[in-house]
Amino acid sequence: MVQAEVSLEEKTATVQYDPSKVTPEQMIAAVNGIGFRASLQAPRADTHYQGQGTVVAVDLTKGTVTVDHGEIKGLMPPMVMEFVVDARDALDGLHPGETIRFTLRPRGVTFTIAEMAVVKP
Repeated sequence: MVQAEVSLEEKTATVQYDPSKVTPEQMIAAVNGIGFRASLQAPRADTHYQGQGTVVAVDLTKGTVTVDHGEIKGLMPPMVMEFVVDARDALDGLHPGETIRFTLRPRGVTFTIAEMAVVKP
């Protein structure tokens, strides 16, 4: 768990977690296992987050890029994570070691890279 906000008055809690260490299903099972009721709330469709990091790997077959990124404010701490890229052609010519800026947008209960650009040195 990265952060939790609890409202005793409203009887609710919002939990942010590290998706590289635990799945949403595992978080829900853990909360339900201690006697509370948990459910997954998908982010609003117009939500987006900005990030920057170093490309670790590119997988053209899966349409993913693995990025060693800094904190993505309001979403996740610094980590190495694989992201699906919405426009697979954006991966053409992308190489490990390059620095990218990217925009994450929700897709169901996860986030994908909607926009990406290489940062020139």
